[in-house]
Amino acid sequence: MPEKSVSVLLIDAGNTRCKWQLRAAGQILEEGSAAYAALPADWPEADRVVVACVAGQPDLQDRLRQRYGERLYWLSEPLAGYPHFHHCYPQPQRLGVDRWLAMLGARTHGSGNVLVVDAGTALTIDLMNAANQHEGGFIVPGLELAQQALFNNTARVRPFVDEQVQTALVPGRDTLSCVSAGVQRQLQALVMSVVQDYPDYRLFISGGDGHWLAQRLAVPPSPHLIFEGMESLCAGYF
Repeated sequence: MPEKSVSVLLIDAGNTRCKWQLRAAGQILEEGSAAYAALPADWPEADRVVVACVAGQPDLQDRLRQRYGERLYWLSEPLAGYPHFHHCYPQPQRLGVDRWLAMLGARTHGSGNVLVVDAGTALTIDLMNAANQHEGGFIVPGLELAQQALFNNTARVRPFVDEQVQTALVPGRDTLSCVSAGVQRQLQALVMSVVQDYPDYRLFISGGDGHWLAQRLAVPPSPHLIFEGMESLCAGYF
């Protein structure tokens, strides 16, 4: 009889939401997403469980430890000694684990230089060359955070109840559409400028706002990079 595939439950515990995938042999068997207050009471059975957590979440860790015991691997920071990634940070633990995993996920798609964009609460851009050397990156506020920074800190820039978010990148005709179009243009222009400076790097775009950005830049989105990075760890390290 053929050997049974090892199942892995991969959990991305972000700032505001938790996303998960149950995988076996690279196939997604189950997936979901929820705010922390609405997480499932019963997690699926799995041979291994890997959690990438950027925000602590001790209650979640306790629940999963009780459920899975020694099958649980909790990643709150990158591995300093992982042989397939060379850090540029003098203190590797200060690199966000989500950024690290997204780069590992991009590596599963090919062996060349990669430029990884994660458009979430913050928009991050990271460069990794073909030798798996992290070459640094950029971090700016994401779409919603950038808009809220204006609304919360500028007296004359505030939305009105009869205004709507604008999706077209044309000059707005009320405050909300001016802000939404301006922030989108700003983030798109940043990514485009980095792409132009690094033409030999393959672009990957992930994150909650990754679909609109990928569409603007005419590239396919890569929504599963963090999960692909975690799965690659299971295959070669855990």
